[in-house]
Amino acid sequence: MTDTTEGSDMEQGQEPGIVVSYLPIGSVVKLKDGERPVVVAGCMAFDGVTCRLWDYMGYPWPEGRQDATKDYFFDSDMVAEVLQIGFLDRAAIKHQRALTAASGLYQEAKTRQGK
Repeated sequence: MTDTTEGSDMEQGQEPGIVVSYLPIGSVVKLKDGERPVVVAGCMAFDGVTCRLWDYMGYPWPEGRQDATKDYFFDSDMVAEVLQIGFLDRAAIKHQRALTAASGLYQEAKTRQGK
């Protein structure tokens, strides 16, 4: 997912050139073959049970986390529809920049886990 703001947004207090690499925390998505929506709770997630890296982790919407067996791990290509974009303020934008900076190493690690 990518969204770049224009320079004119600077006048409104927004930073120019913001690229959103991952869905922000709080986004709600429908997964392919999923029965119910999922709220994004984390990005570049590690599943401690399977020892696998996933693009996202989330919880069933609307009730959220009830227990660890209901954690949902999924990759970007598993998202069928974005129902709601999560909150993006300056802190979230800073987090997006960190995710973007780490994405190369993250993708390398995901490739290695598939071997």
